[in-house]
Amino acid sequence: MKKRGDWHRQLEALMQSLEGKEKQRLLLHSCCAPCSSHCLDLLSSCFDITVFYYDPNITEQGGYSLRVAVQKPLLAGLGVGL
Repeated sequence: MKKRGDWHRQLEALMQSLEGKEKQRLLLHSCCAPCSSHCLDLLSSCFDITVFYYDPNITEQGGYSLRVAVQKPLLAGLGVGL
């Protein structure tokens, strides 16, 4: 059984192995800006990211639209496509 935090060390090792190489494309699922902000910030240095925004737990159109509206400026600031 892996210790807690091993996944982060493995991710850091992967990111280091990709430094200086051509960026690969990555499709990342996002349910909202707060959940994806750290991942996008971390991964955008090594990947050309496209975000697939989908959250079936939001049933009201207003709530869905609000989350999309918050996600867009985050993505624009990181140079990530939606």
